[in-house]
Amino acid sequence: MDLDATPFRAFLQVAKSRSFTRAAQELHVSQPALSATIRELERRLGFALFERTSRRVQLTWEGRAFLVNARRVVMEHDWAAQRAKEILSNDLRLAVQTYSVLISDRALLTDSYAAANPDVDIQIMQYGSERIYDVVRDHDADVAIVIEPSDRLELSPLNRALGSELETLPLASRQLGLYVPAGHPLADVASISSANLKGVRIAKIGRVHGGPLASAIGRYLDEIEAEPVRIPEGDAFSVVRHAEHHAIAAIDLGWFDARATLPNVRMLRKSIDGARLETEMVAIRLRREQRPAAERFWRFAMHGAWRSGDAAARGKAQSDETDYLRLA
Repeated sequence: MDLDATPFRAFLQVAKSRSFTRAAQELHVSQPALSATIRELERRLGFALFERTSRRVQLTWEGRAFLVNARRVVMEHDWAAQRAKEILSNDLRLAVQTYSVLISDRALLTDSYAAANPDVDIQIMQYGSERIYDVVRDHDADVAIVIEPSDRLELSPLNRALGSELETLPLASRQLGLYVPAGHPLADVASISSANLKGVRIAKIGRVHGGPLASAIGRYLDEIEAEPVRIPEGDAFSVVRHAEHHAIAAIDLGWFDARATLPNVRMLRKSIDGARLETEMVAIRLRREQRPAAERFWRFAMHGAWRSGDAAARGKAQSDETDYLRLA
């Protein structure tokens, strides 16, 4: 079995070089060997790929038609080879939501793990909130870190009642809050309760942060009889920016300070006393045996020493994980 897709690579190189001599040099093979490879490929395909003259080499009509298929074969081979390398290696493929680089807890976790495990090749891959669950199910990532409502209702891919195949590890939680502009009726209220929000216009986030989170926030605003406002851009930062422009309140997920990212924004950050809705940073993985690096990351996140920034505690956690993996 040719695991290198050699005939297809040879065909593509000759098509690119328009010369068997130059193609052979690029492929580091002899010209007779290259010619034999192309002839055998043509025999198996049943048509000629090139018109050869003493002066030039050019693709036949069939050769031009076959180019896209040859490129696809080589691309699929390269993906398969990379996947085989990942399977054999002890790297960690970690999926995160695109905006999570701005979440200090997520950055602290991944940075602490990397510092404590210099022998592990860590790939941190960014995905949209809807796609990230699929990459774990499809084995394209070992672990993912997501922001979810603490109550995993019917829309959540993590709903155990629906038989979710994903195992969860809650890492941290935040209570829902508000951003309010200066001059807003709530700007000078020291303690905001849900009752204060009845009839108040509040800009809500969209599905960019995940359908379950957007749905849970919309349901909460309906329950407290606030007036949800849909903003053209549904990410948490644009919601705050638009809300200030329209002098209304905006939802604060609690994971990042939009004012630090948007320095021209002067919104006030307010907590909501007794707010029922909390959001969680959750690690997820498939319920199956894990590769050593992925299992080590899970146990590192579970231990919790990364939250304190205590180097000694992180070292103890690392020792515990090493002992576990040696005995497993």
